[in-house]
Amino acid sequence: MSEISLVVEPSVGLPADRVDALTAGLADDLRSVRGLQVAHAQSPASGHGKSQQAWELGMLIVGGVFSATTMRAVAQIAIAYADRVKARSITVRSGGNELVITGATRVDQRLVDQLAHLMAPGSAEAAVGVAPPAAQDSSRGISGS
Repeated sequence: MSEISLVVEPSVGLPADRVDALTAGLADDLRSVRGLQVAHAQSPASGHGKSQQAWELGMLIVGGVFSATTMRAVAQIAIAYADRVKARSITVRSGGNELVITGATRVDQRLVDQLAHLMAPGSAEAAVGVAPPAAQDSSRGISGS
C-alpha cells in the first residue's frame, strides 16, 4: 500500500485549533474516496507529556491503492477544498517529492501524470510544482529543485 501526505497551508496565520479543524475537514472529504485510509500525521512528542506521539499540525497521511481514478479524485478533493476554505495551498508529498495544489489548479491529464510521477517508487525528482493556470508554462515539464 502506498502513502502520501497532504499539508494544508492556510492563506493567513491561523490559530492551531483552526488549522486542525481545516485539516479534519479535508480528512472527512478524502474519506469519501473508497479504499483510502486517512489519518492525522504523527511525530515523536517533543515535550514531557504522557504521549509518545504528537499530531503534525495541518498534515494528513493518506494510504491506499492509488489508481489514476483515485489520484484524480484526491486532486479534485484537494483543489475544491483549497478553494472552499481559501487555503493558500495543499502540498502533496511522497518521499522527497511534492506537488503543490491551489484552488486555481486545473484537474487535467497533466496533473494526473504529475501525481503518478510523484507516487512512482524510486523517482529521482526532488520536487514537483504546479502553478495556478495563469502562471503555467505549457513547455514546462516536471522540474526538480
